[in-house]
Amino acid sequence: MAINLGWEQEPLLDLLGSLNLEIYGVHANDGYYKGIRYHDLLVADPRDLPRLLLFAQKVRPDAVISDQCDYSQFAQAVIASRLGLPGPSLRDAQIGNSKLLQRTLGWQAGLACPCFTLCLDAQDVLRFGREHGYPLIIKPVDNRGSFGVNRVDRESDVAPAFYDALIHSHSRGVLAETFIQGRHLTVDGYVFQGLGPRTLAVATKTKLPQKQSIIDGEITYPGELPPALYDKASAALERTAAALGFGFGFLHGEFILTDAGEVYLTEIANRGGGVFTSEIIVPNVSGIDILSVYVNDCLGTPLLPISGDPNHPGRTPTVMQLFAFSDLQEGIVKKISGIDLLEAREDVLRLKMLIRRGDVVRGIASGADRHGVIIMTAPEPRELKRRLSEALAMLQVTIEKRDAS
Repeated sequence: MAINLGWEQEPLLDLLGSLNLEIYGVHANDGYYKGIRYHDLLVADPRDLPRLLLFAQKVRPDAVISDQCDYSQFAQAVIASRLGLPGPSLRDAQIGNSKLLQRTLGWQAGLACPCFTLCLDAQDVLRFGREHGYPLIIKPVDNRGSFGVNRVDRESDVAPAFYDALIHSHSRGVLAETFIQGRHLTVDGYVFQGLGPRTLAVATKTKLPQKQSIIDGEITYPGELPPALYDKASAALERTAAALGFGFGFLHGEFILTDAGEVYLTEIANRGGGVFTSEIIVPNVSGIDILSVYVNDCLGTPLLPISGDPNHPGRTPTVMQLFAFSDLQEGIVKKISGIDLLEAREDVLRLKMLIRRGDVVRGIASGADRHGVIIMTAPEPRELKRRLSEALAMLQVTIEKRDAS
């Protein structure tokens, strides 16, 4: 039973489709990936746990799997627990889906985390700001993709940021936390059965200029860090995963490296990183066939052969560039060119455009609003930068400002 069948899951679904398996799919709408055959398919929101449980009890799967989606991973844990299948525990899913639990358990374990508080109303945020100063980060307790996350620099900005976080929080909980100045890192890994958590890739990243620079723009592997700091970031993921007790599957951590060399936990997910991170980038960087490891773990049997050593992952240069072609509040896509040329390049691991001619594009308010992504690789970092610059020059997107009338 595979939960969430979108474009981000295509590599995993292709792998499952290549095996002699009956695949029962679940997707939120009719836009599911149609490159493989499904024995049966349920169109349902992954948060609709009653419907998913009824479907699972009807088809009685031998395994349940998901990737790159917090809601799907939670449903996977519920079904695995209810039916006695291999998978993430409910405890893992609860922690991975709650920034409040992560903060609370992280502080208790002595992890470096921002100061934080749960805010029941905007007055709680104001009190926290007067105690700790500005800027602050205001965020939902449980959502994804930067929905409802805002940086607040002054008291006058608190109310709109609080309500934005509130309406995007499924539990209606809102967190305020101190802003940590530093370099943003993504650290990816996996909980290997018999080994425990292992870091497989560390990346440094830059943010898009939109929405006060909280949305990822360019993510570079291996991270452009001195060896000691690279190792420190790697150890931070393993220490965090162990402290929170994660016992199964992917790890995707967000950290901030300060000028003083401290590594602060922003958040951690017990699922693969989105936009092909777990399914294309981490295998390419590390040289480890992590998708096969994950499928084997979910099946509870070593069906697929595994390559690579989790104790000695590689560091193949790889970059993800996320697109935001216009700062205009609203515009119409008039022309896109260069896609065929880019897709023909061997160093382009994946190109995915999320806009097309005629689309209306608006301001970037969350990660879901980005216009596309390109993932590239090269033998060494300097050559990768050159190739990325060359590739971006080949992609031409014309957006015409929309008439306000």
